Amino acid sequence: MSYENQVIASMDNPVTINKRSPIPAYNQLIDIIYNQIKNRELLPNDMVPSEIELCKKYGISRTTVREALRRLTRDGLLYTIRGKGTFIAEPKLDQIMIKIPNFYEDMAERGLKPDVKVLDVKVIKATKLVSEKLMVPLNEDVFRIKRLFLADNKPYVLERKFIVFKDCKILTSYKKRDLLTIKDQSVFDVLAGKCHICNEYAHVSIEATTIRTDEAKYLDVPVGTVAFYVDLVAYKKDDTPCGWIASINRGDLYRFKTKIYNYSLST
Repeated sequence: MSYENQVIASMDNPVTINKRSPIPAYNQLIDIIYNQIKNRELLPNDMVPSEIELCKKYGISRTTVREALRRLTRDGLLYTIRGKGTFIAEPKLDQIMIKIPNFYEDMAERGLKPDVKVLDVKVIKATKLVSEKLMVPLNEDVFRIKRLFLADNKPYVLERKFIVFKDCKILTSYKKRDLLTIKDQSVFDVLAGKCHICNEYAHVSIEATTIRTDEAKYLDVPVGTVAFYVDLVAYKKDDTPCGWIASINRGDLYRFKTKIYNYSLST
């Protein structure tokens, strides 16, 4: 979600919802609340006005208000306490990670036997989220590869990988059953040279999450178990995305490590 098109407010011109604007009313409300957070009019743990209050203040429907609050909550800007209301979330700190550990190397260092199961490979139409991540038009063809990483036959990571179709058309020449039997190396890495996909650099974010029903059956843990969500977008030399990885790592088994050089305790 982008906040670039923000509603501009001033003391003489109070913020309102422009119902004639092509920008949906819920997006306008999102921008208003975002600006209030940015300008510190709303501080962490402050309560957001109720749905009814927001409806009256901006002359919009309750459905519109709920959609705006839902999206802001999804993006981590708000949180809800049942029976009490919706509040401003504490800002998240971005930490620089030097290197994402290679699964095979990491498991081998622990004395475990790594393995990977390719669960599914298919061409799908880019959803809104996929199109934003890969910078491709909505509904454009992309490859989706779903894999499960294991160590000593225990599942550690459930990964969904999306590859730009036009960069990797040669994948269509492989039979699906051939792709599904590749275990000893990453499908993405094995085919990268043929597809001219380069891992020049990547943007990575790691957040705490809980495991959903559709993930629990693969990771062999109860629904709601704490986990890490890793979001990685790999780029080519021309700064265009070549792939997006969204993975769920078991919080009870996995850890991330980094090395910081010239670190001072006074930092």
